[in-house]
Amino acid sequence: MDGFVLGDTDFAVDRSESSVRTAPDGLVTVDVRGTTEALDAQGDTGPFGWAIHPPRLYLTAVPATWTGGVAAVRIDDSMSGLCDIGLYLHEHGDVTGELTLDPARTLRISGSAQIGGRAESIDVQVDLPLLLPE
Repeated sequence: MDGFVLGDTDFAVDRSESSVRTAPDGLVTVDVRGTTEALDAQGDTGPFGWAIHPPRLYLTAVPATWTGGVAAVRIDDSMSGLCDIGLYLHEHGDVTGELTLDPARTLRISGSAQIGGRAESIDVQVDLPLLLPE
C-alpha cells in the first residue's frame, strides 16, 4: 500500500508523477511525490497547512548494495556530497535513513528529513512497479 508519511501526516503517493529506476550499473534513482488532494485535506491548521505544494522525495543515481535482486542503501550525511538526495517542501532538506528496493514489489524509505530546520520522521512506501507515462 502506497504512503508518503511525514510525521503523522500521510500525503499519499502521486503515482502519475513518481518514478523508480535502476541502472545497469546498480545505481538507483527515485522521485516520489505526495498528492495535492492529501495536502488540501489537512486544511490550514494541519502540521503542514502552510505548504502550497505536496512534498517530493528524490534520490538521484545512488549506489546500492544488491543482494538476491533487492537493493539496500544506508542514507547518511556522508552521501550528501556524493549524491543528489533530499526532500523538497518549499525548500530542500536533508534526508537520512534506509532505502530498500525490491523492483518487482516495493520501495521503502524510512528515516528522517529536515523540514524548516527541524527533523521530521519520514516513511515512504510505494508498491511497484509504477506504470510509466505513455
